[in-house]
Amino acid sequence: MKELTKKVVILNNFSSPYVSEAIIFLKEYNPKLESRAIADAETIVSRYIERIEKNRQPSKTARKKSKFLKIIIGLSITAAFCAAVKYLI
Repeated sequence: MKELTKKVVILNNFSSPYVSEAIIFLKEYNPKLESRAIADAETIVSRYIERIEKNRQPSKTARKKSKFLKIIIGLSITAAFCAAVKYLI
């Protein structure tokens, strides 16, 4: 069995409510490039967090549909109320 040692970078202290820690396994470890590897890992995690937050926000079409639905419901209730008042008078 081949013995294999990997360098692991653990990133934490994120401001995101979704990610508490990220564990990155480096392909090859080079002490001279350690800061570059950490910067790359932070970039990957930041992009992931941005993608999650973007997916949680409703799209513009969803917001428009929601607003349109509220208007239709309001008009329907108003029409029903007016019909009931006219029927009773």
